[in-house]
Amino acid sequence: MDLLRIESTKFTPGIVLDPHTNVLEFYGFSLPENAIEFYQPVINWITKYKNDVLSLSNYPQIHVIFKLSYYNSSSLRKLIEIFTLFSEMYHKGVPITISWQYDSEDPSMAESGKEIGEITKIPVTLVAYN
Repeated sequence: MDLLRIESTKFTPGIVLDPHTNVLEFYGFSLPENAIEFYQPVINWITKYKNDVLSLSNYPQIHVIFKLSYYNSSSLRKLIEIFTLFSEMYHKGVPITISWQYDSEDPSMAESGKEIGEITKIPVTLVAYN
């Protein structure tokens, strides 16, 4: 699999999905005009990655990092879909950690990370910065 890199813009997050280091990162603002169109290549990549990982006899340690400053409701639906894919791996025994990094002055973002984890049934580590 190839690395997937999407540069951040004023309205879309930066995304780096690296199958060689097993580090998957999402950062910035998520306000795409069309969240379905923006996130579909990401969801396709993660789905293939999930299938590749599950086909291995020894699962790699996977680190997922979310450092989103803000996201809109259409992005939330896509984030839940992404978390669900991670949850499927987690519940099949893949060692996966999700770090939800949030500005310490924005407790609502901390709550959001916690809620997405609860909805998708995967542990999320909340990490404050600033």
